[in-house]
Amino acid sequence: MVKRRNFLKQIGLSGTGILLASNTWSVPISQPAKSAKKLRIGVISDLHHLQFNVPEVARMKSFMDAVMKESPDFIIQCGDFCRPKKSEEIMAQWNRFTGPKYHVLGNHDMDVCDKATIMKLWGMEKPYYSFDQGGYHFVVMDRNFLRKEDKTLEDYNNSNWGPLPSPMRSFTDQPQLEWLKQDLAAAQHPVIVFMHQPVFLSDFYQELGNADEILAIFDDANLAAKQAGKNTGVMAVFMGHDHDDRYGARNGVHYFLLNSASYVYTESGAHYYKDALFAFITLDPSGWLHIEGRSTTYRDPVTDKVKAQFPTSISNHAVRLLPEKQV
Repeated sequence: MVKRRNFLKQIGLSGTGILLASNTWSVPISQPAKSAKKLRIGVISDLHHLQFNVPEVARMKSFMDAVMKESPDFIIQCGDFCRPKKSEEIMAQWNRFTGPKYHVLGNHDMDVCDKATIMKLWGMEKPYYSFDQGGYHFVVMDRNFLRKEDKTLEDYNNSNWGPLPSPMRSFTDQPQLEWLKQDLAAAQHPVIVFMHQPVFLSDFYQELGNADEILAIFDDANLAAKQAGKNTGVMAVFMGHDHDDRYGARNGVHYFLLNSASYVYTESGAHYYKDALFAFITLDPSGWLHIEGRSTTYRDPVTDKVKAQFPTSISNHAVRLLPEKQV
């Protein structure tokens, strides 16, 4: 992970003294489409196989063992997954699941290659795309563009973003933004979005790229859906990249920042988690979204400051945002 953590977070987080095997977020998303069915999704983010030369096959196996036990409707990884070489074992684990599998491009996936190369390894046809399943519309975005001095955008490619200052990173190209507008306008079901770099909740305010344009598109799409009396707006957004565990709501959209499966990077370096972090998402016909996460400890001793600032968990809360009678 690029050394982006040049300051510690100022937003308060709950302590990590109590460790739970799994935890649940409960979020009422709105009355679902009549065709909606209970949908189960396995998600993992920021595995970082071979980052700092550290193999992550054991963590991947832990996730896939849980996937095989839970038998979700599909699985998805939210970026910074693996490299095009020496990842055979990672992909063998991933392919144990024979159901639908989806990928999100992360910046470190192009550490030593271009997008086309890593997409070929994953069998990923397009860098951004959408699909319908179980009465929901899913959108996968690619925010891996850098902005050059002349304001034009260029694909992430062989770590070309690394030397650039934060304000030049994490952009989404104009063709994709136009596609996003059209895709959301045509959606026939409630929308769930997956991306790597956050557009909300991040402390790295200088590395949000053109997040404001994406948020405006979500706002416009949701207003249009509301005015048309349709239940086809953006309901939830899942993001990775920051190696943190956060939840927040903005203009009726629920945003989840998914923690890394492997470690947090601070000013004092990479601090690895003892166990893999991942989650299972359930979209219930009642209109509730549930996230069952995992919690662990740090593998090695860390300072109290690190423990206090950076949780070793995905969703260590149970939250109801509206009274049950309104669901």
